[in-house]
Amino acid sequence: MTDSATLIHPMQLGGLSLPHNLALAPMHKRTNLAFRLMARRWGAAFTYTEMAVPEDLLDGRRHRGGNRRRGGRLLASTPEDRPLGVQILPVHAGPLVEAIAMIAETGAGDLIDLNFACPSKKVAGIGVGAAFLRKPEAAVDLVKAAVAASRLPVTLKMRYGYTDAADDRRRALDLARAAVAAGAAAITLHARSAVQGYDERAAWERIAEWVEALAPVPVFGSGDLATPEAIMEMLRATGAAGVSIARGSVGAPWIFRQTLDLAATGAYQPVTPAERGRVFLEHFEALLAAVGEADAVRFLCHTGRMYAVDIPAAREAQAAIYKARSRDALYRVAAQYFGPGL
Repeated sequence: MTDSATLIHPMQLGGLSLPHNLALAPMHKRTNLAFRLMARRWGAAFTYTEMAVPEDLLDGRRHRGGNRRRGGRLLASTPEDRPLGVQILPVHAGPLVEAIAMIAETGAGDLIDLNFACPSKKVAGIGVGAAFLRKPEAAVDLVKAAVAASRLPVTLKMRYGYTDAADDRRRALDLARAAVAAGAAAITLHARSAVQGYDERAAWERIAEWVEALAPVPVFGSGDLATPEAIMEMLRATGAAGVSIARGSVGAPWIFRQTLDLAATGAYQPVTPAERGRVFLEHFEALLAAVGEADAVRFLCHTGRMYAVDIPAAREAQAAIYKARSRDALYRVAAQYFGPGL
């Protein structure tokens, strides 16, 4: 049986030195600067931006459909927020190469992650993201273009297949092998098929298969990592080089510190309702400073409800957070449901 303390360890990721192998996964409308900083303060070794379309990272005047304001927000960072991976949704090689060059020249990121995993209708439905799992030749061309254009490490986020069919699983693993041969520094595998979306149990056994097939290139595992115990068990069961924690960290950035403590001592401290409320308000204040009251409140009305999980009157608290429309209202909710003095 693997010693728990050895499952969490320093590692090299494409030349980047990480203190340990627990990363915050990129999440749409979640991993903005405010949340990334929260995760880092609670122990995350590495974080990613939200998924970005290359055109949004470039000047919209030169690329039809580009949104320069959105691109600037996605790349907002601070010295505390490093090293940082920039996740890009590749579509065509030209804008992808330009975006990578811009990121390297401006120092906006330390690693490029290509998304071949997003299963949403708005993404896979138009032939990109997870849809590339069914056209691996086109995906490999994009990987080759990215590696050739980048002095930064290039990694991939993938699913184990578009469906669970054997041919789809083989096609996805062959794509990963070809990406590694083209110079990809690591693969993150979300252990579900694209058609599963985020439902059903994550098939960790697929991670173990990829770890063996792609060695010595590191494979990060993702999927069903909602507790420190689950994180440790994935590492133990799969041999993954590290984990990429997504929904398990939303409303619970302390999951990183708890996992580090569990690995080091065999135990960790649960978070009290008052501590949940304090972190909830810290998250809000960070958002407030970054985007202003209206957008900060709008964001926390959705994501902030996760902070109220496992507290007394959780459903009432979540409903109250959802209905809040101002800073004062959020503070009143925090005081009422998380504890006095907040």
